[in-house]
Amino acid sequence: MKTFRLCSMTILFDNPPEEGETVKGRHIPLVDGLIINKEEADKNWLLEAVTDTSMQSFFEDYRSEKTRFMAEVTITKKTNDPATVYCMIRDVFELNDSIVVHMEGKIVAKKEDLSDMLLRTLLDEGYAGEELYNEFRKRKKDRGRSIQGVLTNAYEQAKLEDEKTGEDRL
Repeated sequence: MKTFRLCSMTILFDNPPEEGETVKGRHIPLVDGLIINKEEADKNWLLEAVTDTSMQSFFEDYRSEKTRFMAEVTITKKTNDPATVYCMIRDVFELNDSIVVHMEGKIVAKKEDLSDMLLRTLLDEGYAGEELYNEFRKRKKDRGRSIQGVLTNAYEQAKLEDEKTGEDRL
């Protein structure tokens, strides 16, 4: 197993956004955090986020309802590109003045994955040549809306995998 520092976390969504709806995300104020690569074939990761007690009911709701969600996490340094994780809450613990949230997840998209998925989407939309290049650069720059569809697809695929296994784990 390899352990890394969890630098930032944003909950993107627990249901795919409607057509034309913008993913706003909910920034999680971290006091500290770890992310552990379990180095399994299923590419499972353990996440531990230490955050403010004001977030307790938010995370408790996700845990009690066993809600899976997409989150964007930054690992090791805040300047690194974020990875997108499909995860669920395993436990929430109280500390003196903060809470610890344990999550299990799968990284479903890294920067290079998103670029590949965006390129595939553009090809499927019929772009080619210089037009493809220009549209790719435009959508990469406007990451929010253009990547949103790619993240929704990644979420749907991860959800389908969950349903196939029928297990209460990722």
